[in-house]
Amino acid sequence: MTREGAPRRKTKSRKPQSKPSDHPPVDLPGLAVRQAAATVLVRIIDDGRGLDGLLDSRHGPASVNALSDADMSLLRAIVTTACRHRGEIDYALNRLMKSRPPKNARHLLHTLHVAAAQILFLESPDSAAVNLAVASLKGDQRSTRFAALGNAVLRRLIRERESASQANTTADLARLNTPDWLFKRLRKDYGRDRAQAIATIHMLEPVIDLTVKEDPQVWAQKLSGIVLRDRSLRVPKTGSITQWPGYDEGAWWIQDAAAAVPATLLGDISGKSVADLCAAPGGKTAQLAALGAYVTAVEQSAPRMRRLRSNLQRLGLSANCVEADLLEWQPDAKFDAVLLDAPCSSTGTIRRHPDVQWTKSAEIVTDLAKLQKAMLQRAAEFVAPGGCLVFANCSILREEGEDIVATLDLDALDLALHPIEAAEVSGLEGAITKQGTLRTLPHHLSTIPSGKGLEELGLPEDFDAQRLSGLDGFFVARFTKLA
Repeated sequence: MTREGAPRRKTKSRKPQSKPSDHPPVDLPGLAVRQAAATVLVRIIDDGRGLDGLLDSRHGPASVNALSDADMSLLRAIVTTACRHRGEIDYALNRLMKSRPPKNARHLLHTLHVAAAQILFLESPDSAAVNLAVASLKGDQRSTRFAALGNAVLRRLIRERESASQANTTADLARLNTPDWLFKRLRKDYGRDRAQAIATIHMLEPVIDLTVKEDPQVWAQKLSGIVLRDRSLRVPKTGSITQWPGYDEGAWWIQDAAAAVPATLLGDISGKSVADLCAAPGGKTAQLAALGAYVTAVEQSAPRMRRLRSNLQRLGLSANCVEADLLEWQPDAKFDAVLLDAPCSSTGTIRRHPDVQWTKSAEIVTDLAKLQKAMLQRAAEFVAPGGCLVFANCSILREEGEDIVATLDLDALDLALHPIEAAEVSGLEGAITKQGTLRTLPHHLSTIPSGKGLEELGLPEDFDAQRLSGLDGFFVARFTKLA
């Protein structure tokens, strides 16, 4: 999204704002986007649907599809903020209500979350947040009777914002904002301290990472960014991404620094045949093509394949695009190298996509792990003798990574684990596991490279420099095909 709607915690020095009206008009500017935001929250929290899919014009709710680009950006900012701070908002609202509403009063609760996200974390006028929430409640038959309650709770939230949102330590807030099932898994996998560190950085909205086709130092200067490693840049730039230098000429694409690692572990692939399995949206396909490989990009989803082709066209790169289910697909010949970025829980991307943690469960993770193992076993059949197979995903959970590798019958697959070396992952050496695989965590990459101050990056003095740290949680394992 564009950065205009980026969350920012309010302070006590904040300017006073006009009081909300007791009788808001029926048709208020901005009402439609707030109503749509509540609808999207219902689909995420109650139905388990992802935000990106809900904002897709082909599959999203009608109320979302009717919004302007500006309103769509605002909706994304509100919903992302409401998901990132869901536990915190729940805590604040619970303190302010004398009793919990009925369990079926979901529209009321989601409407209050939309308003609270604006009041506590976004630069929205308090009066607008309350007036529009009350108007939304009055305009919906499910919630008309709760309009007065909503008005009273939100007015009190404004008066008591400091104690409501900051009654706990940062550690307590991080724990509040993490679903129980996920925090228990993180604690089991990494111990309490690292689980807490992960949950804490999830509360910080990250800046944008890019991969450039060439000349990373040149593009870092043009975009006022930081070179992280290889061709990965971190760019704390604001505004519409399509207006940034280099976008139209296809000089770069959005890709988290962790997501850029797997392709680099295939080694020198110039002139070699490489299969990119589960390829959309195409960041890794672009990497492979830019490195001189003959790429076959396999993707089952037709809409995602269209997106991949569109991205390659903008970048001026080419690949043989195959729309197929890799569990059924049979290539004409084996490949020198295969990259499988398998579908997963996406829990490693929560910092960028905070809705993820509210749409998944322990049961879903187990099912996905079984699918990934089947895909990995199938992918092994596509690799020529002596070739390389890299398995990766953006889950943060061991069940979808280390545990899969540990239970593979490598002899039956004619595979040998090819341990990842420190020299191959400069800056991420600490992410190499005893298993010889790579496990990045969201709180890794926690230092800003020297020589790049906030002023040099074009950032204001009050910018939270912690947002420049971290990366997606990723798992990567590399194998060699024996025969």
